[in-house]
Amino acid sequence: MIRRISAMLIAAASLFSAGVAMAAPAQAYTCTPDNACLYSDSDFTGYVRDDYSSRTNWANIYYPGSPSIPLYAGDNYLFNVSSIDNWDADTRISVYYNSAHWGPCFKIAAYGSVSNLAYITLSNGKSANDVMNSHLFGDNCSGTVYNF
Repeated sequence: MIRRISAMLIAAASLFSAGVAMAAPAQAYTCTPDNACLYSDSDFTGYVRDDYSSRTNWANIYYPGSPSIPLYAGDNYLFNVSSIDNWDADTRISVYYNSAHWGPCFKIAAYGSVSNLAYITLSNGKSANDVMNSHLFGDNCSGTVYNF
């Protein structure tokens, strides 16, 4: 939490010094302890799914408050997951390109996060942004562990 507050203060100071007008920020969403929060936009913004379970297919899971917008609707869909916050203090999250926990993958550190999936390149050469399709609580994936 402190790392996010610090980042927001630095960003606000940068905008202020640049002379950019800034509206009051919306209340940040606080993820439930031991859950994963999956966001439709980078930097933990947009639609959010606060989830306590591993999911084999994000296409079947919807953001609360938007019954027609799934976490995954085909590669590069605008509202696909773009950032993930892991609030489980002792368990990594394995995130997979395909459903059923299959295909190229990466891990998010216990109590870690990835603010922009675009920073991750999968073993198939694709950017992880807007293309991932399932997640599994645990260290099952052989991919790299991230926390940024």
